[in-house]
Amino acid sequence: MDEQKRIKAERQILNVSMFGVVFFIIVETIMALATSSQSILMDAVYGAADLLTIFISIKIIPILYKPTSEKHPFGFSQVEAIFIAIKGSMLTAVTVGLLINNIQIILKGGNPVSFTSVALFELSAAIICGVILLIMIRMNRKLNSSIVKAEINAWIIDAVASVGLAVAFILPAIIQTEWMKNFSVYLDQIVAIILSALILPMPIKTAISGLRDLFLLAPDPETTNLIKKIGQDVLKDYHLEQTVYDIIKTGRKIWISIYFKSPGEMISISTIKKARDELESELKKEFPDLYIELIPEFEF
Repeated sequence: MDEQKRIKAERQILNVSMFGVVFFIIVETIMALATSSQSILMDAVYGAADLLTIFISIKIIPILYKPTSEKHPFGFSQVEAIFIAIKGSMLTAVTVGLLINNIQIILKGGNPVSFTSVALFELSAAIICGVILLIMIRMNRKLNSSIVKAEINAWIIDAVASVGLAVAFILPAIIQTEWMKNFSVYLDQIVAIILSALILPMPIKTAISGLRDLFLLAPDPETTNLIKKIGQDVLKDYHLEQTVYDIIKTGRKIWISIYFKSPGEMISISTIKKARDELESELKKEFPDLYIELIPEFEF
């Protein structure tokens, strides 16, 4: 897939997400006002924060495809890393803020809501989230875009949260006891707090991932081990002994330098080129955006 097609495809996915988020912000705001539900309000605020990042994402996508140069040896991949780190940090701050707000409401005596209405609404929302999520995952299969992956994670959060809310708000209709009646004024806030606590690791992980890329650190162990395995499988046929792997991930691009030793004193340039081309072909099946080089290691 050429660059223009990739840019167009990424924008299409983000547009799907943007229209979905706008829809949910509108209906969740209306529902939150109608039911006074803090859980639904949490979703609406989270969606509003996400909408801002989607809009920025659409604008910066063409920049990410600009070529490398002497002035920008890594291209503009770090722009993506900076954005991912900011997005993760912002969503973390929003989640923590909503968590604190719900604790304050509990301390003030809670807030009763119409549980049946909220449960039906959240069940419908979970189904719609699931459909949007599947569409985005399918469209992103050939792209492997970090920005789109971060957006998919946001929709996973929404889908899981909606299912959790639907289940939680069905409970008062099933458990009709005096204890549940007294507890029900706190249920909405407690559910929102639990969801915030469960959601929190995901934006934190997104922020850490962006910071790792920003500081040009090696990718996660799973990615590193897969690259090494593919490298060993390919280069053993050329009798090249790999000594060191230098792997850097920045944004969506991975930069790989493999230092090798040859069993003999001489090795042809054509053999190194052939090995590199085959290795690049195999690695691109897993990592579409990468740069790879084979570097001979000399002993003096």
